[in-house]
Amino acid sequence: MNTITEAGKITEPGKISISTQPLSQRIDNRELSFMDRVNAAVKDVNTRQHTADNAIESVINGELGVHEGMMAIGRADTSLKFLTQVRGKVMEAYKEIMHMQI
Repeated sequence: MNTITEAGKITEPGKISISTQPLSQRIDNRELSFMDRVNAAVKDVNTRQHTADNAIESVINGELGVHEGMMAIGRADTSLKFLTQVRGKVMEAYKEIMHMQI
């Protein structure tokens, strides 16, 4: 039987576990609910959008280089696209759950 020490080392070779905490302890340590994570993601996207807007103004005023401004816009664009994809998947899952028969 393989046992994992406190440092996460396996005492017997053969099986590998990437978790060093027991499942019950990991469950107790969970902090964020799904809704909290979604809210945090929306706030992050909003912050990146505002940062991109400020970067555009800074480029226009000559306070920031074009490259740095485009990087900020790219980060904002990528985060918005990612959030849109996640929203689509969540809506698909919701519709599938609603069509399940009980």
